[in-house]
Amino acid sequence: MNRYNLSKRLEKVANLVEPAAFLVDIGCDHGFMAIDLVKSGKVKKALCTDINEGPLKRAKDHIKEYGLEKEIDTCLSDGLISLKEDFDKYNFDSCTICGMGGLMGVKIIFEADEFFRRMNCFYLQLQSDIELVRIFLENSGYEILFEDMVFEDSKYYTVMKVKNKENRDISSVFCDVSFDNLPYELKRIFESLNENDSVKYKYPYYEGMDKETYEKFLLFMIDKYTKIDSYLPKDSDRIPVINKERKIMELALDLYKEKK
Repeated sequence: MNRYNLSKRLEKVANLVEPAAFLVDIGCDHGFMAIDLVKSGKVKKALCTDINEGPLKRAKDHIKEYGLEKEIDTCLSDGLISLKEDFDKYNFDSCTICGMGGLMGVKIIFEADEFFRRMNCFYLQLQSDIELVRIFLENSGYEILFEDMVFEDSKYYTVMKVKNKENRDISSVFCDVSFDNLPYELKRIFESLNENDSVKYKYPYYEGMDKETYEKFLLFMIDKYTKIDSYLPKDSDRIPVINKERKIMELALDLYKEKK
């Protein structure tokens, strides 16, 4: 553990955060992210939100412990949904969303799109369906400025730095899609791609990434899928899916080696 008990993955996010006047930490858990950013001087003011009262109480206790009650507020909320009625009151220019599933992160952005459009940057560390997150962001007019990886507790994590690229309303992008159907639409888009086009959504490489971690991740995944393939019966209907996934990984590794 590091400053204020930040995990490696949260420290990676904190290092990406640019100076901000008002940051909201969604799914704040213990509140250490906001505490770290305010104490470091990167962020002047912060709001910690969580859907559960237990984590929010822990965050309040930690904020009080560090004497930051004036700089950091808390709010019980499902994402930013409960703040929408006071839209003009909250001039967030930055946001962190960490430690939750990818589609939950998408839901938070989808439901409070107007907040995210006016932010300078926001930062994601999501746990699953990362390729669908990337497809959602690109198709919604957001731009991923940078990604990095970190290895912690025997798992690989991705962190993203994102900004609004185009001045558009999300309802004009997915106008016929409710959030309940959005995951299926995102999966349809991904599954329609060939192996070459899938690489940028599944295993993108960004200049400045932790090269060692990225390469080890790809080699780990290739080995994992090779072992799965060896265990499957020759007539298994999973073999084409496994082979496509492994091909995407191998293409990503080849592209990385060309840039290395």
